[in-house]
Amino acid sequence: MRCPNCKKEITSLSDECRSCGALFSKDFYVGMELSFELKKEMERLSSIRKELQSGLENIADSVRVYERSLEENDASYRLPSPETSVAPDSIPSDTEPVMAYESVSYADNAPDAPVESAPKTGAAPSPSSANDSRFEVRFGQKWLLITGIITMVFGVGYFLKYSFDQGWVGPAGRVSMAYVWGMIFLLTGNKFRERLETFGLCLIGGGIATLYFSTFAAFQMYNLLSHSPSFLIMVMITVLAAVLAVTYNAKWLAVLGLIGGFMTPVLLGTGMDKHLAFMTYITIINLGLLGVAFYKQWELLNRLGFAFTYLLYASWFFSYYSASKFWPAIIFLNVFFLMYAIIPFTYQFVGKGNSKARGLSIIVLNTFFAFAFSRHMISLIYPQEWVSVITVLYAVIFLSAASYLYKKGGPNDALGVFTGIAALFLIITIPLLFSKHWITLFWFAQSLTLLWIAVKLNRQDMGKWALLLLIIAVWKFMMLDYGMVFHFNSATLSIQEGYTFLLFERYITIIFLLLSVRFFGTMLRKAALALSIAKTEVAGVISACAGLLLFVVLNTEISAFFHDYLPAARFAAISVMWTLFSVALMVKGFKDNNYMLRKASLFLFAMTLLKVFFVDMANISTPYRIISFTLLGVVLVAMSYLYHKFKDRLAGGMDKDNG
Repeated sequence: MRCPNCKKEITSLSDECRSCGALFSKDFYVGMELSFELKKEMERLSSIRKELQSGLENIADSVRVYERSLEENDASYRLPSPETSVAPDSIPSDTEPVMAYESVSYADNAPDAPVESAPKTGAAPSPSSANDSRFEVRFGQKWLLITGIITMVFGVGYFLKYSFDQGWVGPAGRVSMAYVWGMIFLLTGNKFRERLETFGLCLIGGGIATLYFSTFAAFQMYNLLSHSPSFLIMVMITVLAAVLAVTYNAKWLAVLGLIGGFMTPVLLGTGMDKHLAFMTYITIINLGLLGVAFYKQWELLNRLGFAFTYLLYASWFFSYYSASKFWPAIIFLNVFFLMYAIIPFTYQFVGKGNSKARGLSIIVLNTFFAFAFSRHMISLIYPQEWVSVITVLYAVIFLSAASYLYKKGGPNDALGVFTGIAALFLIITIPLLFSKHWITLFWFAQSLTLLWIAVKLNRQDMGKWALLLLIIAVWKFMMLDYGMVFHFNSATLSIQEGYTFLLFERYITIIFLLLSVRFFGTMLRKAALALSIAKTEVAGVISACAGLLLFVVLNTEISAFFHDYLPAARFAAISVMWTLFSVALMVKGFKDNNYMLRKASLFLFAMTLLKVFFVDMANISTPYRIISFTLLGVVLVAMSYLYHKFKDRLAGGMDKDNG
């Protein structure tokens, strides 16, 4: 299909021409989309046709084996004698017509016929024997062929070695003969492929392997070729393997070429560090194999290419890396990262993906390998803050991919992975750029954002990660920030540098903490139908935690304030706060008819009574003691009044609960 404007071939589905940039009309785009779908279906049917052809050949072989088995065992069967045959006239007219072979009776099954017993020389083949025959055919077709080819390659090698030891052929002749053997394999395989596809393709694979071995021997063993020509020849062999794989639709030829291509710098290694040439070569190999993998939908090539790429990079890194090679090393590393981050996503980008996201495991591993190497290299020569450049870059890439898939209605698995990775790198970025309580503030915000995304995508796992991040942020504030940042002394329940130390920052963090936990619980409750973890009980627990955090923070702040400004009234102030907090719980419990809130209020009233009678009387002076007792008594009487006034409402609610 060609562009109406520039007349160039359209190779991928897009709303504009990749060559001239012309925008396609809606009707043309729909037709183009249908054309690509039909091409894809045609490729699928072609693949099915080849599989059916191969299956028919196997069935034909099995039928031939089965027929030979029947012929060998034919002695155990005997045709009926004329005396035992049933005359056609003797068959009742109402008898159902039967197939011709059903009129044949065996001597063993005709008790009225006077036949002579004959020794049985065989039996009919059983299903197990047929399975054995099929296994034998498969073994003979596949494994004997592969073993034979490998043995022949070794035989060629040993023959050449023996001929050299005997002085028959020199090194150049030996290598030339090896190349000739490789070409013979290729030509013979191509000839057989038309009639016996598997047999021919295996011969072609043996030819590719022989050519690789010949080039290696010419360079490493006999020094007949210098490094550059040897390298060029191996690259040409790799290209040949890729072309044959695409032409013959043979995935394992592509795998063989991939292995040979990645092993070329290892086999032709000279011990010298030529990192620019090495990484450029790896980049070119990756572009080629990823193109083939994408065109033929061979995801195995993606996995193998990913594994070989990072193995070779790690091998070079631990052997030759130094600070002087920082820029080439980190640039090529992130080129590899982009390749293996984009290619699996591209399956969805151009519409070749299915409902399940593909290659996501490669994306995750690729991201963390690339980040680990990048962080290590940056940390060796630059301050830690510069690592945030990588984390922000990765977060932007995955957020962009997730945003595109969300707009296009892409698979939920890919959306979840991309969004999760982006969120993780943003979480990592915060400690790199900020410090102290600011980290906590950003983590609170990120937990709410992550929960919102989880609700939008209906992702239960992402909702759990959001909850985990919220818990970590709360723990960090209560256990680390209060003591290490704001210098709260848990022994004296006071701020060491005085109550006003970082007062604004402390209040901002506290308010953000309480609002975040409260909003988190509210969002969970409202999303109960969209998110399976958002049960009412879970949301209620989080709301209860918000109230508990408020109670703890109020105790801490009141204690610290009165410690500095009115020490004698500190215990009375805490009792007053407990009383007022109980009142708030009770009022809320009556308003919402919530039994648990009223129960918590009564429990806190009881604790306040114990504190007033057994702690405050011994630690506070008479004026403050009067205030504490009077206020508590008034509140208790008021609470009793509420129970009298709303007794019918409470009884109705209890009956409803019991019913």
